[in-house]
Amino acid sequence: MTAVIPHHATWVRFPRFVGDAAMQLPVLRLLREIDAGPLVVWGPKTTVGLVAETWFCDVALPDEGKPGPIAMARILREHRAARSIHFPKSLRPALAAWLARVPERIGVDESLAGPFNTHSGPFWDAEGPFLLRYHAVLKRRWPDLPPMPYADFDPRVAIDKPAGRYLCLMPGSTWPSKAWPVEHYRALLLKARSEGFAVAVLGSPDEAVTCAAVAGTEGLDLCGKTTLKEAAAWMRGAAAVLGNDSGLSHLAAATGAPVLALYGATDPGGSTPWGPKSRGLRKDDVPCAPCFKRDCFIPGHPCLAGIGPDQVWGALRDLICG
Repeated sequence: MTAVIPHHATWVRFPRFVGDAAMQLPVLRLLREIDAGPLVVWGPKTTVGLVAETWFCDVALPDEGKPGPIAMARILREHRAARSIHFPKSLRPALAAWLARVPERIGVDESLAGPFNTHSGPFWDAEGPFLLRYHAVLKRRWPDLPPMPYADFDPRVAIDKPAGRYLCLMPGSTWPSKAWPVEHYRALLLKARSEGFAVAVLGSPDEAVTCAAVAGTEGLDLCGKTTLKEAAAWMRGAAAVLGNDSGLSHLAAATGAPVLALYGATDPGGSTPWGPKSRGLRKDDVPCAPCFKRDCFIPGHPCLAGIGPDQVWGALRDLICG
């Protein structure tokens, strides 16, 4: 059955990266809190699927292919969108909303989108956690906006979880410079197993080799075997979750799980996952970090290799006990 798309709704554009999409979940909860009207979430099929048939939106509308701004404007105009909220750092959704003459166009200045918005603000030139940068933009439309909430995202899908306590590990990363060494993840998994925890290893299909090396025969290798909603359900039920500065770490935080994210090339000051039990961990005495480079050119990758499994296990234990 095809969903009926309401007229005069608030349209929220989802990005294609999982982490960026996970950071839109608190935004959706905030829009629900202030009763911003019916919510239509639209964007790439994979990330929009996160909120399909959930409380977070009234309609989830996946793209057909990769529509250009004219095709996007046609959709907005057809359904008489009341406002467009578009936080992807892209000109396309802002230009589409302007072409469609959407009355309120709320987004960030990046990618030359600012002049096409009615309410706009900086993202990369702003300071503080990413979610608070989005909040600052939304306050330009709603000056009395309440604080940015945590998402508390419950995907409401059934999974076959272990009977006892378990951890989730996500060793994959789109940037090699963000990845904690595989041998460290492996040592951490063996430590967790010796302490009586089951361990599930999560990742995308292209991270299969890395995940298999971490899981071995002692862990449960779920890499490429779950949908995003199922991965979220695994993380929501975990005693703790460990990952790199990656999309799955942000999704884990959105579920409310205790999350430890490891940082090397990037800065936890902005991108620590937004959740009630989230923490970022980095090695402070490495002068080249954060470098914000995709690849590390320093022998031994000291910013991440220098964070040992024992230190990470201690931080995880603090999360579990706290």
